[in-house]
Amino acid sequence: MSADKWAAGGINIILGLFTVFLFFLYFKTFFTMKKKSLQVLLGVVLLVVWQIGILDIIGAPLTPIYNIGVTLVCTLVVAVNIFEGKFWKKCLFSVTFDAIWMLSEMLINNMLMLYSERLANSQLFGSFISKLLLFIVIVALRKAITAAPMEIPDFHNILLVFISAGSIYIMGTVFMLAYRSEWEYAESFSLISVAVLLLINVLIFYIYRKLADDLYIRQMNLVYEQQLELSERHQKEIELSMQQMRDVRHNMRNDFVSILAYAEKGECGKIIDFVNDVMENGNLKPSEAANTGNTVIDSLVRYWNMTAEKEGIEFRSDLFIPAEIPFKGADISLILGNLLENAIEGARNADGRKYIRLRIKYDKRNLLITVENNYKGELLKTKGKKLRTTKTDVANHGIGLSSVNRTAEKYQGIVSVDDSVAARFLIRVTLYGR
Repeated sequence: MSADKWAAGGINIILGLFTVFLFFLYFKTFFTMKKKSLQVLLGVVLLVVWQIGILDIIGAPLTPIYNIGVTLVCTLVVAVNIFEGKFWKKCLFSVTFDAIWMLSEMLINNMLMLYSERLANSQLFGSFISKLLLFIVIVALRKAITAAPMEIPDFHNILLVFISAGSIYIMGTVFMLAYRSEWEYAESFSLISVAVLLLINVLIFYIYRKLADDLYIRQMNLVYEQQLELSERHQKEIELSMQQMRDVRHNMRNDFVSILAYAEKGECGKIIDFVNDVMENGNLKPSEAANTGNTVIDSLVRYWNMTAEKEGIEFRSDLFIPAEIPFKGADISLILGNLLENAIEGARNADGRKYIRLRIKYDKRNLLITVENNYKGELLKTKGKKLRTTKTDVANHGIGLSSVNRTAEKYQGIVSVDDSVAARFLIRVTLYGR
């Protein structure tokens, strides 16, 4: 008898460790682990102790609500300690994981009760088969669904949490009604209900991905609109320059006659003034804001420089870049456009002298972009110390910096924010050329 208990205990431990494996297999599909080894270790210990503890007290007279509550809380606490990401996203996938797990157990239990009462009485067999079903579902999800391109807003995560939480409630209700009902088909229909609920919770992943894809497409549309505006502005600049050059060439003969007359008289000062007038009237002087030869950067800097001047914001730029750099123009446009747009929005409401400082330097195939501006008020941050938009239209705003981070990652880049000085915001983006 003692040997049987030891064998059962060993199997329980193996099943508990298998559940830990399933936990990591599932959550690594959507999250990255934290780098803090101590915090991760504490989460793993809690996960193992919880699993083995729950398995040991299964025979105790615990109400289903208590078991469900403990499971939900432990799953969320462990996920928060081990993985990076937004809290509501962790809530969503924690509740969904538990819902799929519980539904798998109930589905297997009902099937065994219907077709093999002897196997249904074997707790270890039912636990193993339900975890095997959970493993199959998770592997299928990992095959079918890749990581979403971006996170959806918290509001949508909360709505999806209610679907999984509601499934758990319905599951318990269906189970109790089927258990107390004398209808001969009650168990069969409860089995179908559990299977439908399991399918609904699996579909949550599809819904999540579609929402994330939709948000990503909307964001990229904004980027493409920005690119089209940039191209249109650049085309207008080219057309204006060509028109100016035609006018200058048309008047060049008369201008040379005047210059020659001043030169014959030795009036060098008047020659200088005359040439400056010709250049200014023909807009031939190089732009002080941006004249590096890099079309994308020059056009963006000129545009936001003019925008800043209209807002009464002092704009200063120091550009040390060649005409050609090993980074896609669309990526540079996205990064620089978002940074300068945010800088103008911040400086617009600042007290006193409003300013923006832009510095771009290219060195050894690496690009460093630094934007500094003053602002008024306080920056809103999440618990993860990430900046959060102050606008009410969260769906269409608040994705600028996340886009910058995501684009920088394409070049193994780094985005750092320094707000240690009051009323001063400083952001640096470093891109590494291949």
